[in-house]
Amino acid sequence: MTESKVYLLESKSGDLVEASLFDDIQDEHLELWSSTWAPLMRSFRESLDTFTPEDSHWNWKDKVSEWRNFLGYQFYSIVCSGELQGLMLTTDLYSARIQEQFGKPIVYVHLLSTAPWNRPELEPVPRYKGVGRILILCATQASIEIGYKGRVGLHSLPKAEVFYEKKCGFTRLGKDSSYYNLTYFELTQTQAESFRRNY
Repeated sequence: MTESKVYLLESKSGDLVEASLFDDIQDEHLELWSSTWAPLMRSFRESLDTFTPEDSHWNWKDKVSEWRNFLGYQFYSIVCSGELQGLMLTTDLYSARIQEQFGKPIVYVHLLSTAPWNRPELEPVPRYKGVGRILILCATQASIEIGYKGRVGLHSLPKAEVFYEKKCGFTRLGKDSSYYNLTYFELTQTQAESFRRNY
């Protein structure tokens, strides 16, 4: 497991805070998820009448156990101040759909989730900003390192569509009836370069 230093924006102070990006999700990260994220997500599911976090049913312990032994899958986690801030699962087994890069290999973001206290729809003042963008940046870097030139694809949960399209610069390719009718997004080499440069 490799640890890299990244920086998150602390909302209240406006300061950049050092965090650790790991190219794995280990037992200690899953314990943090279990003791902090899971109870909060459960609470939101039970208490919110009009909005339930769309990924609140994701059990990361089960998902890591399910995909751990498959080749071509990679896990990532972000920890800051001893707290788990973000998790991601990617694979390099998919091909691009957008016309200009159709059929070329991409890094596909299978799952991406940020801590509930970092979400503006759940907290009036999110604790940290930048977790999701760092994870997408990580996916583009992984794509570059294996020769895919930054190409990334993903299916988005409805509430995250604006983030991927507006904040990260993905191209929206419409709803995918073969995958829970979720909207599919893709990042081209040029878009990945722009995202990396602007971030």
